[in-house]
Amino acid sequence: MQTRIEMSALATPKDQFAYWREIVCETWFGLWAERTDSGPFHATIELHGIGDVQMARAHLPEHRMGRSASEVARLSQTAYCLHYLHGGAVHGVYQGVEYEAGPGDLLLFDTAEPCDSFVITQPVQSTILHVPRNLLDRHLTSLNRTKVCVHGGDGMGALLSGYLVTLSQTISTLPPEAMSKAGSILCDLAAAAFQPAGSISSDQGGIRQARLATARQFVTSNLADPELSIGKVAAHLKVSGRYVQKLFESTGTTFSELLVSARLDACHQALTDLRQSRRTIADIAFSSGFNDLSWFYRCYKQRWSETPGDTRARTCGPS
Repeated sequence: MQTRIEMSALATPKDQFAYWREIVCETWFGLWAERTDSGPFHATIELHGIGDVQMARAHLPEHRMGRSASEVARLSQTAYCLHYLHGGAVHGVYQGVEYEAGPGDLLLFDTAEPCDSFVITQPVQSTILHVPRNLLDRHLTSLNRTKVCVHGGDGMGALLSGYLVTLSQTISTLPPEAMSKAGSILCDLAAAAFQPAGSISSDQGGIRQARLATARQFVTSNLADPELSIGKVAAHLKVSGRYVQKLFESTGTTFSELLVSARLDACHQALTDLRQSRRTIADIAFSSGFNDLSWFYRCYKQRWSETPGDTRARTCGPS
């Protein structure tokens, strides 16, 4: 289920910020909010449920938020709140620790603990997860509370941010039965990213699934490279080639089979696209990473039961 709220729908800047402060911040998230600017407050927030986890995609103007003991006392349920910043900048103080974050950074807060300040200094585009405590508590018993911010370009942070970005882009297309699985994977990744190094297994189910999704995405994004290999995927994931091989074998296919299948899918899509009808079949094959046309034709006919030329003539008409 999706809920979308746009402050710009309200008549005046005063009404916009009042609704944001009283309904969204105080009632839903247990936060106080304030600002010094009196101009329009065009915040937008889009809420989705992912099993027991709530995901929000937010666009927030410059202002200041926080959580005092009185806000904590009013919460009906405590949770962990994970922010991934796509753009913008924030800084503040949490549990006596100063933090700064920008694009690509991840922040983790516990709603059962006061937050001195969360200050948006440049308009923020972010994905926010609201995770019930019981889903993460079993992993976070030894959490280093001084670790408020993790960079999304390194280690487990990169795995978590990559999964978050992909999920936020595809969530509206996921069937209900996939939501709970996605929420479980997110919990495993969040715990791994914010735990002290070595305190959690890097081969937990959620982490393994996220690595598989990242590997598939890397393959899809690099199909044009005729030298794409397990070694390159392993280097991207910072794991061994054998680990990548086992990732794909767990799905009932091999890396080579997945790669050929993805390249054939890309070629079929191009051959059925009227906008690409002037491209030669050889150009399409080579740009998808095939470097042997005879082998490409054999694979294509085996997959689609027709030649590339037959596909083009059937869908785009004669040249």
